[in-house]
Formats: sequence, structure tokens, C-alpha cells
Amino acid sequence: MGPETIDWNYAISTLLIRFVGIFVVLGILQVVMQITGRVFAYLDAKKDMEKGLTQEEAAAVAMALYLYDKRS
Repeated sequence: MGPETIDWNYAISTLLIRFVGIFVVLGILQVVMQITGRVFAYLDAKKDMEKGLTQEEAAAVAMALYLYDKRS
């Protein structure tokens, strides 16, 4: 039996497919995480709206409390 030869085309193509596949999977995960982040942000904003404060009002109250505490 002679020495076995390595099929470099097969080896390089499988490595390239794995390399590209990793970035495809990571891209899909990033898109899914961005979508779920927007959904949770929407639900959180909706919950805040039910309490009666908008984000701007909450920021104004927080700034007023910070400045009041800083003055003391």
C-alpha cells in the first residue's frame, strides 16, 4: 500500500464552509436578539405607560431628585 494522499480541495472546502457557517449562525443570533430586545423594550414602555409616566417625565423626575440630593 502506498502513502495516502490528502484531498486538499475537500479539506479546504469543509473548513471554508465551517468558517462561513459560524458567521451565518452568529448573524442569525444577532438579528433574533435585536428583535427580542425591541419587543421587550416595547413591553417595558407599555408597562410604564400604564403607570402614568412617560420616559421623558421619568427622566425629569430622576434629574430633579439627583439635583436635590446633590444640593444637600
